[in-house]
Order: sequence, then structure tokens, then C-alpha cells
Amino acid sequence: MTDYEIHELMTCRVAAEVDEQGVTVMGSFTPLAYASYMLAKLTHAPRAYLVGFDAVGMAPIQLSFTGAEASAYKGAAGRWGMLTEVNGIHLAGHGGVEAVSSAQFDGDGAINLSAIGPFEAPKVRLPGGAGAAEVIKMYRKMIAYFGDHNPRTLVEKVPFVTGTRWKVGDRARTEAGLQPGPIVVVTNLAVLVKDEDDRPFRIESVHPGVEPATVVKKTGFELEVPTDVPETAVPTTEQVELLRTRIDPFGTVKFDFVSGKDRLGYLKGILDAEWERASARVSAR
Repeated sequence: MTDYEIHELMTCRVAAEVDEQGVTVMGSFTPLAYASYMLAKLTHAPRAYLVGFDAVGMAPIQLSFTGAEASAYKGAAGRWGMLTEVNGIHLAGHGGVEAVSSAQFDGDGAINLSAIGPFEAPKVRLPGGAGAAEVIKMYRKMIAYFGDHNPRTLVEKVPFVTGTRWKVGDRARTEAGLQPGPIVVVTNLAVLVKDEDDRPFRIESVHPGVEPATVVKKTGFELEVPTDVPETAVPTTEQVELLRTRIDPFGTVKFDFVSGKDRLGYLKGILDAEWERASARVSAR
């Protein structure tokens, strides 16, 4: 079996949802999502059309806290402003995939990126949804991912709806003039799917070593559990090699899986490594 870490398995599973239909959009710099898109572009979906940092028709880039944006523009076919992107992709029904993560997610597929607690005086004020509300409603697939599968994050009902899928089933979405497609949730324990309005999320697969009962226990909303739940496909040797050497050599994706108290030190290590490489390249000139 290929040696892999859980963030790599999740990256590969999100990548599997990327295809060559429509547009794959990258919003704010979310390392796991970006790595997934690059992996898809370098493997099964070479003609996937990528938009990120307002760069249109991106080539695959290497993840970097300091250089990803410049790399995106350097290899792109052109550049759009945010308004053009929203009108041309989000609202025009051309979006295929954009993976999102949120502070809370519920059994209807609604997300909360706004506030924990009363909105007027919240315990935690969150950054807001930016374009997430349009993405999860309008895109062909709604892809969400969470590095820590727990009932505080996957809740029965979010207290504040930053955005929601609204219609879920293919027929209902088509009749509403929306692109048909499922909600797919990838966590560190399992893959959950919802593709009908009147049925709960079901466990599509569990990751190696995880029991379906554990997933049910750690989920705050109802789950449908099939009689036979398969294991999630593990990363291939090629995928792991691409992730570690070409896409994410500094371990940027793993930042999302580091505890809050350790994040500052982990980030410093990444930035130091990026600076060391940049300095070496300058010295070599």
C-alpha cells in the first residue's frame, strides 16, 4: 500500500470530483482545494479550465504562501476582475467545481461562515462567505471538506446561514434552472453525499481503519448508512509523488490539519523554507 497521510487522501478524493466540464474556480487561498485542482489537472483532467486569483485559464502551479498568486498569473491565459468573474461564471451557470470549507455545516448542506452565537453579539465573529453562497448554490457540484470531523462542525442546523444549496435533487435543480449535481463532503473520516432533497446525507465511503458507527457518532445530523460501506480509495504512488514533489513540496496543505497552538510555528517553517529556496535561486544567478 502507498504510504500516505490523511490530508493527501482527502486531497485525492476532492481531486476526483474535478473534471473537464465547466470551470473549476479557486477562491481565497485554501491549500487543500488548490492542491486538489492541480492534482486533477496533472492526472485525469488535463483540460480542466481553472480560474484562480482572477487569473483565467491557469496552468498547474506549485503551492506557496509567498508565490502562488504570482505563479497563477504567470501561467494564465488572461486576467479578469472579480465582477466579471461573478457574472461570467458564478451567476451564469458555468461553474463546475469549487471546494469550500466552513466553520459549520448542516444536514441540509447549509454553511456558516458568519458568526457563532447570536449574530448581534457572537462568541466568534467569522470572516463571512464572500462568494461562497453563490458557489454552493449555482455550481454543478457542491464540494465541502473538513479536516476534523466532529459534531461541533457538522451540526444539525447552522445558527446562521451564510449560504445553502437550496435545491439538491437533479430534477428539482433542473426545473429551477440550476445545474444538476450532488453535495459531496470529504472529511478526515469519510465521504458523505446528498443528492436528493427528501433524504439525508449517506455515507459513500469510510477511510481505511474507520468504522461507519464512528462517522455516525461524530456527525451532528442524520446519516443514511448503506448495508455495505466501501473504503475510500487510497492515493496512488503517482498521486503522492506529485503532491510531495511538484504540487506541495513545503507541506502547505498540512497547515489546515495543525492545531491552533502549533500553527504559527508550522507557518514559520514553511515561510523559512520558501525564503531559503528563493535566496538560493538568487545566489545561483
